Amino acid sequence: MNLNYLECFASLSDTLSFTETARDFSVSQPSISRQIRLLEEQLGTKLFIRDKHKVHLTEEGVAFKQKVTPLIKELKLVMNATQDKTDGIAGRVSFGCLGEIGQYAMMDMILQFTEQYPELGTQVVFTSPEKIIDKVKNGQLDFGLVNEMVDQENIRSFEVLKERSVLVTRYKNKKSLEDINNTKFVCYTDDDSLLVSYIHKFHKKASMSKIRRHIVVNSHRSMIDALMATETYAVLPYFSVERAIKAKELRIASENELNSSIYLIHVDNNLMPRKNMIFKKHLMDQCKKKTI
Repeated sequence: MNLNYLECFASLSDTLSFTETARDFSVSQPSISRQIRLLEEQLGTKLFIRDKHKVHLTEEGVAFKQKVTPLIKELKLVMNATQDKTDGIAGRVSFGCLGEIGQYAMMDMILQFTEQYPELGTQVVFTSPEKIIDKVKNGQLDFGLVNEMVDQENIRSFEVLKERSVLVTRYKNKKSLEDINNTKFVCYTDDDSLLVSYIHKFHKKASMSKIRRHIVVNSHRSMIDALMATETYAVLPYFSVERAIKAKELRIASENELNSSIYLIHVDNNLMPRKNMIFKKHLMDQCKKKTI
């Protein structure tokens, strides 16, 4: 039986709220519902009565809680004691990250970590969100940093950063942005997620199929170079264009801004190695001090 299901049951039996339990586990409410359903199927009995407003333990649920709660606590104590004896902090932590954020915001944190724990090695991979998620799921990476919450049963997601994105053009371009469909854009990819989000939020009547993707290049530095050489626009994270804006090479072309979340992800593992726990704590503590 999956220990995660039992921990989920123990939490829900205390909170009697799928919303609160989902928040405690940093997963979505449907994920909690799935785990409870699978536990009930394995046990062959209903543990909770659910209606539109309340959650109640069934008679079988009450009995199961009384028996399983002390067992979960005892099992955790045994696991922690065993881990303390066998799990040192040697080894290597692998971390997958979005390239631009990694280079700007994360490398300093990782270098601080290696200085603080010189006995630990680190492997950093800059790649796409899809590959990061796959590699974390497959055990090829211990942690990942992605720009969307991952709603999968065996993945934990933690919001760690807020990213501010702005519409920019070259400083000498003083034209106002009027017709979005006749504007030339520099894009990170053909389906540039920041541009798509920006248009959906602030230009709802625009047709994405008519947007002019004038230059497509998967590098923020190259996008900035293209912006400074042409009468084009782009939606970019503020951290990547801040220097160019202060140098009056680019200007912010609209007061409308996007604010999005960045998430740290890892496999939901009750036996997380100590080196990984230390790395996770370090990264989350450092992210609290960082704004991008």
